[in-house]
Amino acid sequence: MNAVSTDKLENELSEITDINDYIEKNSGEFINTNLSDYLNKLATSRNMEIADIIRNSGLNRGYAYQIFEGGKNPKRDKVIALAFGMKLNFAEVQKLMKTACLRPLYARDERDSLIIFAVKKGYGIIDTNLLLEEHGFKIIE
Repeated sequence: MNAVSTDKLENELSEITDINDYIEKNSGEFINTNLSDYLNKLATSRNMEIADIIRNSGLNRGYAYQIFEGGKNPKRDKVIALAFGMKLNFAEVQKLMKTACLRPLYARDERDSLIIFAVKKGYGIIDTNLLLEEHGFKIIE
């Protein structure tokens, strides 16, 4: 089954009269997972060890494990760091950000543009932070 686009869902919300019908009709389209479950599923599907993801992310080990266990609700940069740790592609990063209920990367934001560039070029967290620093922006930590 093909996923319905977000734009189509948003347009439908403008036109409906009964929210219950909308929810029932589109129940399979909603993101119904929490961040820790999603991260663990991603790690399993990519056949990656959590320790390797954390090492690749540059995050504090204890803090990152708490994210994977559901004990921490991380800020945006921490989730971006985990995306680098998992070597996610751009679409996967955007989905991760939405799953975490965080603002996706936005090309009109200069810092985000640098991060998008780094993701699309396959940079790791160290090279991405060097790029951010070179352009005068706060590193991902």
